[in-house]
Amino acid sequence: MAFELTRHRFLDLLQTYQPSVYESFGEGDARFTMPMHHAMKCRDRLHVALKRGLHRLPSDKQTIVDFGPFPGSLLRLLRRLDYTSSARLFGAGLMVSDEFVHFMHRDAQADIHAVNLDPTGGHFLNKGYSEKVPLSDHSVQLVFALEIIEHLTSPFHLLSEAYRILGSGCHVVLTTPNVTRIGNVLKLLIGRTPNDRLAPPGYHNPDDEWRPHAREYAMHELVDMLRQTGFGIAETRFFLGEDTQECHQPWSQHGIDWAKWPFYVVPHLRGSLLIVGRKP
Repeated sequence: MAFELTRHRFLDLLQTYQPSVYESFGEGDARFTMPMHHAMKCRDRLHVALKRGLHRLPSDKQTIVDFGPFPGSLLRLLRRLDYTSSARLFGAGLMVSDEFVHFMHRDAQADIHAVNLDPTGGHFLNKGYSEKVPLSDHSVQLVFALEIIEHLTSPFHLLSEAYRILGSGCHVVLTTPNVTRIGNVLKLLIGRTPNDRLAPPGYHNPDDEWRPHAREYAMHELVDMLRQTGFGIAETRFFLGEDTQECHQPWSQHGIDWAKWPFYVVPHLRGSLLIVGRKP
């Protein structure tokens, strides 16, 4: 029977969750109205991704990979769920220091590997990172790639690696900001660019492994990319994915946020995208 991670169950998990030093923003962080950590800040996105992925994860064989594992929230949450407490957990991506690797192995029994999932960009070639996830073909049941493809010059290497390591009938779960969200539409209407979260023209910092967004996507583009890689489409979903909760904001921004709500009845005007691909 499929596992259902209800909102209530997930919030109960967060209530007892102890963030690591990599996840905590600190009690003195002026951005927030309360002490905040990564898992709590991203709770909407993490819940919808975990719920849709674990719904398709078999109970008898569980090898799970997180593309872009830093700061470790997804893998730490998976280890603390009863359903995945004995799963094999792996992470592959950047910002992987020796200290982070050792911490994740000790705390979550997760193996973390430095992998350049965007070799097309050529940003980190001089660092000698592997471009291949060190797992054998068809050995994985579930891959998560949350809020990562928007940072890549091209997502096809990441998608191809997910396809390679997944077994037949297994799934990849992606989330990413929605380029057609109402906030972008409003910016265009008042003559502002919707590209303010993208890397600025001429940006070049090969040492910055947490890079700005290279581009953002609409749902039909994600569908096309997954199909080009060989995946079938198991599910598509527009969701809000708010990550500004408990943030200090001027009253004008609060007014703008309230003005957006009536538009969310139209799915493609919501802020975030989730897509689940299935390997045939």
